[in-house]
Amino acid sequence: MLMKNERLKLVSVGCLFCLLFSLLGFLLTKCEYSKYKNSVNNYIYRTFSLLQEKYPEITEKEFVSILNQEKSESFPEALKKYGLDEDSSLLLSMEQEYKTHQILILSFTFLLTATFFFFFFCYNAKKEKKIRELTHYMQELNHRNYKLGIELNGEGEISLLRNEIYKTTIMLREESELLKKDKEILKENIAEISHQLKTPLTSILIMLDNILENPNMEEVTKQDFIHNAHKQVENINFLIVSLLKIARFDADVVTFNQETISVNELFSTVFEHLKPLTQQKKVNIELKCPKKASFLGDFHWEVEAFSNLLKNAIEYSKENGSIFIDVVANSLYTKIKIQDEGKGMNKKDIENIFKRFYKGENSHKDSMGIGLFLAKKIIEKDEGLITVFSELDKGTTFEIKFLKKK
Repeated sequence: MLMKNERLKLVSVGCLFCLLFSLLGFLLTKCEYSKYKNSVNNYIYRTFSLLQEKYPEITEKEFVSILNQEKSESFPEALKKYGLDEDSSLLLSMEQEYKTHQILILSFTFLLTATFFFFFFCYNAKKEKKIRELTHYMQELNHRNYKLGIELNGEGEISLLRNEIYKTTIMLREESELLKKDKEILKENIAEISHQLKTPLTSILIMLDNILENPNMEEVTKQDFIHNAHKQVENINFLIVSLLKIARFDADVVTFNQETISVNELFSTVFEHLKPLTQQKKVNIELKCPKKASFLGDFHWEVEAFSNLLKNAIEYSKENGSIFIDVVANSLYTKIKIQDEGKGMNKKDIENIFKRFYKGENSHKDSMGIGLFLAKKIIEKDEGLITVFSELDKGTTFEIKFLKKK
């Protein structure tokens, strides 16, 4: 309907142009006719002057009366003796010239009108073809077919529209691919979360069933079951809290404060959080850090990140082992190295260690594959860079670098 209205509008404009051309032709014709009349009147005046000079008795009234008489059906025979005939008559030649001008003007007007309509219909047909292509293209997009392409060239409104649709297609294609990828990740995460929750919940149910089914169970065994169930509940709580944190990062709703963080103060807080684990594993931690070493970031979240990194180093360290933390601070960056003497990792583990829910071949039995993933997210949120170097049976080194911000 819209296309028909536009065509009607264009035809109306074309008719208006043709009307203007016709009016122009009419005015030109009228102008030629006026010139023709002036020429004839001049000849008649000179003829009358000549006749009156030779024959004074001829009056103007008689001459005008003769001129106003009805036209003779045939050329006067008397004029032939003066060498004049229908083909050589001066007035006739003027009339023929006038008619020739008329034909030329009408031909020009017709040709101009025909040319206009020819180009109009060619342009309209080409435009309608492009619109049909774009309509088909949009229908395909509505059916979620984003694999189509449109040439990014040409000028004019249709070409600009094609270019904008092409850009929209690229954007929709990227969004579709991201959504598809997000769905796959979500599916994997849900499966992994279900697995992570299923194991501790199953253990809790088994232990509770044993307690309920054996009211005469020895107190030591019962307390052992209760202790293990409590530990599993703590693991579930840790998992849920960690997943909520990750969900906040995925939704990009985490707000980081930008403050100057003292590295010594940061590790002092981290050591306090991990003190029970450090004492249990009997691991010695050596910190070498300049007093003024610092970087810009969010203190609360960085405590979380470095607690996860150091916890990983403690869990994979041998009993009575050592962990070395070296800090280098200069005008360009602050670099923190955390090195353990643990089992180390193979190449596959190094490539995947920061992935969500990833567990290496030598993973700790209580590991959920979240800590390092979350640590990397936090560090990168503060525009830091984290890399890992490891060798089997020789330990692992995490290197974190924060560039100085101007």
